[in-house]
Amino acid sequence: MTETKFDCFDRNSNLEIIRQIRNSEKISLDDYIEKVLIPLKKENPNFLNTLYKDISYVLEGLDNGSDNDLLFENGDLVIEDGDFKLTGYQTRLHDISIWLHQEFVSKTMESVKIGFLNITDKLEKAEQQLFKNDKLTTEYKSELDKIKKSLKKERKFNYDNKSNGLKKYLDFDILELKPNIFGLGINLNEIINKAKNKE
Repeated sequence: MTETKFDCFDRNSNLEIIRQIRNSEKISLDDYIEKVLIPLKKENPNFLNTLYKDISYVLEGLDNGSDNDLLFENGDLVIEDGDFKLTGYQTRLHDISIWLHQEFVSKTMESVKIGFLNITDKLEKAEQQLFKNDKLTTEYKSELDKIKKSLKKERKFNYDNKSNGLKKYLDFDILELKPNIFGLGINLNEIINKAKNKE
């Protein structure tokens, strides 16, 4: 991993961190956390919160409702690389956001007296407060939106269109009533549209 100097008080450093995590499959997230994120956290206790907010914004709207549930195959939990595998399309930003969420929960529990019975409510309120009134400049939001758009495109290419051959085209969208012997035909326009959307 190449050493990069970040300013934990400059939010634009978050963009570079998000890009590094998002674009590099070669870096170890554990090493990145230890060598980059932890030192920045020591310099500025609010750094991880702003990074968590920015990554949450990038991931917002990317997942389907059934994503991020535990994955089962043949009745057993699926374990991959020592961790439980989740449903949906996981990126490295998803992985780092889980760690950032854990850090947020730990920090909240240290700073607020939380009783066992109301722990969920307290954490939910603290998270709502964290995401409330986060004023992003137009330019900064535009840069985050570019990352979000590229992730949506990547997901569509790698996850939504993972069926092989004609299988993804053979669904009820392409069938339509036709005045023929069986009263059923194939909608060629729908096949063409699906092929165009894939590009």
